[in-house]
Amino acid sequence: MIESSNSKSVRIFPFIAAGSILFLLLLSVKRPYLFGERNVLGLLVLVIAGLIASQYATHFWTLMIGVFFWAGSAFPLASGMNLFRWVVLGLGAFLAIAYYARMSNRIHFNYLHLLGLFTVIAAFASALVSVNPVMTVLKSLSLAALFVYASIGARVLWSRDPEPFVRKLVLMAEGLVYLSAVCYAASFEVWGNTNSLGLIMGCLCWPVLLWRSLLPVNRHGSPRRFVPLVLCGALLVLSLSRASILAAFLTSMFLLVGARRYRTLLMGMSLLAAVLLNMFLVAPQRFESASETLLYKKGERGNLLDSRQKPWERSLRTFHEHPWLGLGFGVADNSADWRLTYETPGHQTRERGSSYLTMLETTGVVCTFFFALLILTLIREIWRVFAWLRRTGKLNHPAVVAAPIVLGGLVNAFFEDWLLAVGYYMCVIVWVLAFSLRDWMACPVWPDAQRGTERPARAIVTGSLATP
Repeated sequence: MIESSNSKSVRIFPFIAAGSILFLLLLSVKRPYLFGERNVLGLLVLVIAGLIASQYATHFWTLMIGVFFWAGSAFPLASGMNLFRWVVLGLGAFLAIAYYARMSNRIHFNYLHLLGLFTVIAAFASALVSVNPVMTVLKSLSLAALFVYASIGARVLWSRDPEPFVRKLVLMAEGLVYLSAVCYAASFEVWGNTNSLGLIMGCLCWPVLLWRSLLPVNRHGSPRRFVPLVLCGALLVLSLSRASILAAFLTSMFLLVGARRYRTLLMGMSLLAAVLLNMFLVAPQRFESASETLLYKKGERGNLLDSRQKPWERSLRTFHEHPWLGLGFGVADNSADWRLTYETPGHQTRERGSSYLTMLETTGVVCTFFFALLILTLIREIWRVFAWLRRTGKLNHPAVVAAPIVLGGLVNAFFEDWLLAVGYYMCVIVWVLAFSLRDWMACPVWPDAQRGTERPARAIVTGSLATP
């Protein structure tokens, strides 16, 4: 809980920090000679990292995920953020351990975190037979840092009272939708690959905004909720990402069927059918072209998985050659010549078409066993949330918004290779939510929105598994 005497500084800090960082970055572009020396540049990085670390208990999560999104965007200085994201993630893991060591009322761990530990150990073990041990160790260190932050750092701050985290999650989803809409309307592909746009919209923004639109609200708040939801759906369709559309459909079924909102489900399906029918009547040729692109991804007509079949076959061949410990976590069969850098060049990696095949190919049967147990355990926890939602019908609960995001991520990861790519923003978000899901399931239901405001009353969590 933030002291009242510090509340003003906490509110002002994000503006001061953001303004200072943007000023320094702009200065580095306009006056690069001021930052020519490595020690000066290193000092600048340390100052910015210190500013971020000083707000670990308040704004660290927001700043960290902002850095990761910046690194994965087409905005200026994104290459610099590719390096800085590792500094921030390392800070998050180090400070998580420091906070845990100084706590008198320490958090408890469960089998999810134990399986996460075994997965990290398995990743390090694959370095023994890796085609590039240096890359494997570095990739394993990044996975360990993420799992430490997700298992300790995020839970230290949010497991007992997840309401502030959920508020930031909703604001982030809204901001991403509006930012993406403006950028793509201006023909600026801010997220590069359309699959990334679909992943952000379908697996993060859509379940969060749909969950919020289903909550009880007064009349004045309703229009504001539906505008970003409609924009999110439009951007998801624009991406033509089949994996993300499938994930969004399943998360919608999770929320609507779980909460017994059959009328809303029927209205949504009817509205979608009406939109598709009008598109076909107005521009039949364009509709047919978009449909074929969505179904076949410009591959062989009649083969829905043509774009995934070749990467899958290559991964299976590599697995048959190295069945027990794989090639080494995070590496590919063309990564042997990689040298120590902060990012992996595109020509020294390859697309595998599935995060699960990636784990099987790079770590083999022995190491994949623990990762498979972790995924199956997460699916079991998601099912528990769904069963509870079906039984109670209460949507105003933190686990109900977290579980669909994790579900969407697991579904999308079957067709995309990002679930263990720690430098990717969605990897950070999904694992932070996954390792906190069981704590949030023990939280009480929040009261419905009060009259005249969308803000639910703050709940005091007394039954969390994080409480000894």
